[in-house]
Amino acid sequence: MQLTIYGANTIKEAILSGKLQKTVYVSEKKWKNGLIDKDFLNLIKAKNIKIEIKNDNIFIKEFAKEAFIKGIAATAYYNEKRYEELFENKDKQLPFYLILDEVTDPQNLGSIIRTANCSGISGIIVPKSNSIFITSSVAQVSQGALFYVDVVRVTNIARVIDDLKKRGVWVIGMSNDSKDNIYSMDYNIPLAIVIGSEGKGLRRLTISKCEKILKIPMVGNVNSLNASISFAVMAYEVLRQRTYNNKTIKK
Repeated sequence: MQLTIYGANTIKEAILSGKLQKTVYVSEKKWKNGLIDKDFLNLIKAKNIKIEIKNDNIFIKEFAKEAFIKGIAATAYYNEKRYEELFENKDKQLPFYLILDEVTDPQNLGSIIRTANCSGISGIIVPKSNSIFITSSVAQVSQGALFYVDVVRVTNIARVIDDLKKRGVWVIGMSNDSKDNIYSMDYNIPLAIVIGSEGKGLRRLTISKCEKILKIPMVGNVNSLNASISFAVMAYEVLRQRTYNNKTIKK
């Protein structure tokens, strides 16, 4: 699919990942004010990418006001993969999948994708209905990380959980209603975690399919975190256990 992207960081990652089309568009105002980073310009030139300066009104008409705030836009390819492709040609690292159960906020999805790339997620699974997918806003919030993370859509989350369990993947749901917290388990196993929607959390059927439900401990007055922060806390506990547990830091 073709995707309009904007912002220097997102476009930079599209270039580096080989997903950018041939032209970068810059608003007249941004170009005249010399607001484009020289290193970024050098990268564009090195990759033989054309720069086209557009009148501000035309830029807004073609790419919308959100893109005009950044003053730079482009078109990139996003290769949507199939669910089965998540299990092809994987390295020797333990699998670590993320299932999003009807997350609808593009800000949350973009942040989740960015964290997923940083924390080593093997792939993100979202339902085809009642869920946000890849949009220009998601790409911007992810800061280009979406070009390195596989996000796949499936018809039925419950069936996917059953399939993952057959593949030897341990499926854990996140809910504040659990008595067990995320620090009570060893994550050195093939793993998938499930994060629920922003307002309702995990659906009842999804909870029934998970092998374990865990919560993030809360000690303040607010008793919940949003989806992207919950995922980040959990993802880095998995990364800590798998990579840094029982290792002495050299001074």
